[in-house]
Amino acid sequence: MLNMWEASSFHATDFYNGAGEFRRDTPKREQMFQQHSREIPWIIGKSAAYVLLVAFNPQEFDKLATPQWKKKFGESVHSHAVQLSLIATGWWRQAKYPSQSLAVVMEAGDEDGGTISQTVERMRADEATAKVIRVSSFTTAAKGVARGTEAADFAARHWNKYYLDKFLIGKKMDPRKDLKAFVDAMGTVDFIDATGDMLRYFFSLVPPEVLNDHTDHLRVGKSSRTSSY
Repeated sequence: MLNMWEASSFHATDFYNGAGEFRRDTPKREQMFQQHSREIPWIIGKSAAYVLLVAFNPQEFDKLATPQWKKKFGESVHSHAVQLSLIATGWWRQAKYPSQSLAVVMEAGDEDGGTISQTVERMRADEATAKVIRVSSFTTAAKGVARGTEAADFAARHWNKYYLDKFLIGKKMDPRKDLKAFVDAMGTVDFIDATGDMLRYFFSLVPPEVLNDHTDHLRVGKSSRTSSY
């Protein structure tokens, strides 16, 4: 598909807006867009073994997180999302592939990248957490190097659109057609929507006394894991 566009990598925002390498300035390219916009949810959905979406609202998180929480776990919602992703995916791995480990790749270029890398290393060094996540390596890669990061970009884009266009106006059960096609192709997609009551529940999982111990990364059990489409 990318070869047809003469594109170096897939970027969901450019693809759906007709920008950059995915400009639709000829009838042929418009036809390609119509075809590929239908196919991409199925291309990714049939190739991926598991998809987990984790979402925070940064302003809400900043308002509700206590100073003690921020001091212990940091203020980066991206870091929190990565930690929850590793924990939830670790439980999935343990259930499906208990003898295997995960090689994790994150797209490079995020301003919180250094903080996230340090936090993940602390998680890997913690005996209890390491048993759950079992991450053999954690690396960053530029867009176009690891196709999985482009699939993640697609999934994140459609979650954001669903949240803004449907979720916020009370149409949770009426997903956009691209997201529905993706979920249909996958069979199920897990998500942690850490907003509203779920965010308050998330904060409640760490008792006040734990905020004063030495652990500087999240430890969350199965009870908080996910919901599913």
